[in-house]
Amino acid sequence: MQVSVTGRHYEVTPALRTYLDARMNRLHRFAENILSVNVTLSGEKHLHRAEVILRTNGREFTGKEVSEDMYSALDRVTDKLEKQLRRHKDRRTSARRTAGKSNRNGASLSGTMRVLRAGSVGHGAEGHDVVQAGDFPIEAMTVDEAILRLEQVEESFVVFSNSSTELIHIVYKTPDGNYGVLNLHATH
Repeated sequence: MQVSVTGRHYEVTPALRTYLDARMNRLHRFAENILSVNVTLSGEKHLHRAEVILRTNGREFTGKEVSEDMYSALDRVTDKLEKQLRRHKDRRTSARRTAGKSNRNGASLSGTMRVLRAGSVGHGAEGHDVVQAGDFPIEAMTVDEAILRLEQVEESFVVFSNSSTELIHIVYKTPDGNYGVLNLHATH
């Protein structure tokens, strides 16, 4: 794990650097694949600010804290990151535990959904070009698990069967970085 420390209007002493390294190494309990940690320490009058950006495979965790003492600011920000990493790890492990669960009737909810994308596979009724068609597996999971899956794969959306409602949904990432969920149901 690469830890870079920047001091803005603040001198990073060797003792503070040692303390910071020890606190950052504790985070490995919750995420083994930490790629880099960027720490920015700054001091303004009687306030000390610690900002940490932690990057893992596909995720970025951030924390900011202000305190009268730099050591307590570091303690608070690492506690905040620890909480974020623990929550992320718990979501991932619960997603693995519930994968492949069956519905209320005992039958597993799975299948594939054919999705047409822009391109040149053919022409639609209105003369629109369809350039790519694909089959996407439908697995039973919760919305949170689908969002975690979306972060792990390189697709622009995930099709899934909601394990609690048994309806088909599509989760996608919006341009502003949030997530959207489409609920699919047939009208007769």
